[in-house]
Amino acid sequence: MVGLVTSVIADTVMAQVELQCGPHRVVSLMSSEAVRDLGLEPGALAVAVIKSTNVVVETPGGHL
Repeated sequence: MVGLVTSVIADTVMAQVELQCGPHRVVSLMSSEAVRDLGLEPGALAVAVIKSTNVVVETPGGHL
């Protein structure tokens, strides 16, 4: 999913990167080193590749 980086919050080890991909907001947690290597900063163009085998979504009193 192609999008624009809207936010980067990083500490010395980990970072949270938010992208706006059309109507979708995508959030990724990655190493701060990867953020620096990729040059990710607000306004940068990036591509989110999503691969997941398990997604769990619950509501406040929901049961599995």
